[in-house]
Amino acid sequence: MDLQWLRIVVVGHVDHGKSTLIGRLLHDAGALPDSRLDELRADSPADGLEWAFLLDHLREEREQERTIDSTQAFFATPRRVYRIIDAPGHREFLKNMVTGAAQADAAILVVDVEAGVLEQTRRHVALLAMLDRRHIIVAINKMDRVEGRRDAFEAVARDTLSLLAQTALTAHAVIPISARHGWNLAACAAPLEWHDGPTLFEALDSLPQPEPLSNRPLRLPVQDVYMLNGRNVIVGRIESGQLAQGQEVVSLPSGQSVRIASIERFLESRTAAEAGESIGLTLDGPVAVHRGDVLCDPDSPPPIARRFEANLLWLADDGWRQSDALLLRCATQAAECRIESVRRRTNSSTLEVIETDAKRLEATEVGHVVLSLERPIAVEELASGSSLGRFVLLKNREVCAGGTVTGHFRF
Repeated sequence: MDLQWLRIVVVGHVDHGKSTLIGRLLHDAGALPDSRLDELRADSPADGLEWAFLLDHLREEREQERTIDSTQAFFATPRRVYRIIDAPGHREFLKNMVTGAAQADAAILVVDVEAGVLEQTRRHVALLAMLDRRHIIVAINKMDRVEGRRDAFEAVARDTLSLLAQTALTAHAVIPISARHGWNLAACAAPLEWHDGPTLFEALDSLPQPEPLSNRPLRLPVQDVYMLNGRNVIVGRIESGQLAQGQEVVSLPSGQSVRIASIERFLESRTAAEAGESIGLTLDGPVAVHRGDVLCDPDSPPPIARRFEANLLWLADDGWRQSDALLLRCATQAAECRIESVRRRTNSSTLEVIETDAKRLEATEVGHVVLSLERPIAVEELASGSSLGRFVLLKNREVCAGGTVTGHFRF
């Protein structure tokens, strides 16, 4: 039987031990070759292995002692293979954290048992809620610093669960761990014998498996169209669903129907393809398809909208003002737009609503907004699991916000 895959993002406040946890997970899962362990021993201080070095491998990260980008690694258990994403904890790298979390099926929220819930803990929880990441494991880390005390764990666990409840999130499991010493990762540890819940590996393996993307309705955002040997070859990545030669599809936003004449990959001819594959295809008919169009199932097309509601995190240092001209990018689609109204602006580090019917948004604030586009595009609610439920906004060619579609579409 083929192993299943699950994508996990590790989030939390800076210095709470995210990279250390991932490094130790890789070791305890047997995913590290001896050569990497030898390198780690050579690079680590005399008092013990510095597991974070396995992920923070860029010189700049080593010098600054922080994770800058969303680093990815892989390990396996008998049940499935995990792609694990280490997201930055620093406020100035929120763009990278959002990118990492948007790719994940579930999350591990790391909280330092001594420091407790801090600013970036709250902000990362707000972003997990905005991205609709509902499967969360809470890892209360550095239990060795408090000699494995149960009361210290329970106090921080209560605060963390209360924080999750503020955003209507729940925890799949709350686990006391020491990433540095491997407590409660692959096996129980004597200082934590009072914990009657799962180890971290057991909690990961008990997470539900997401529906295969190939089982969902077809969504193929067109990346480009090339003229090759007198044929128009449409290229793009199948985000969900399946394609077969002879299949009827609809091109959006035009709404024209057409059949697939051929499916091609470099140096090979295909009769079918599925989610995750980047392919070329030709059409049986004179339908004009362009970059930014979306090919989809005729029986389950996404909404076409030029006005919809969304949640967005404002990322630019200079805040949003009503006069700002913006460009929205969703998959390969692009459309000039404006924020028509800000129904709520929320402090992402306290989760408090700052203002309703606001006229501005400042850096790191979350806004529940209505967007108005100059032309219609294909979008879907994020809750549907579609890649058409996420977008970015650009101002002066720079990314200024990341957002998720919440609904109420109007053509």
